[in-house]
Amino acid sequence: MTRLLLDENFPHSAARGLEQAGHDVQRVAVLAPGVADIHVLAMAREQQRCLVTFDSDFGDLVFQRGAPPPPCIVYLRLHPIVSDVALALTLQALEGPVEGLLVVVTAHGLRRRPFVALADDGSR
Repeated sequence: MTRLLLDENFPHSAARGLEQAGHDVQRVAVLAPGVADIHVLAMAREQQRCLVTFDSDFGDLVFQRGAPPPPCIVYLRLHPIVSDVALALTLQALEGPVEGLLVVVTAHGLRRRPFVALADDGSR
């Protein structure tokens, strides 16, 4: 079981499927609709949840702007968003290691990128 925070754009039926698969699911659409991405990232971090999203901005916030990451981010690069596909690919991504990683998922596969550890002085 993985503790998940699903971004606002994650389909409700796919969220139910993740719950049925045994994952502990919270949804931004219910907890804080319309909240800024930086606050979604903070929620995931504070609640120790893996963030699942279709929004590439979260990777930019962590890797380009230095925002502290949550335990993991699963970024689904799917267009259009199809609920059944989103569910299947999210479950596939969660089968492998996710802790400390950005997992980028496409219809053709996935790649895992570790978050860069901060030095003691806060620099990268």
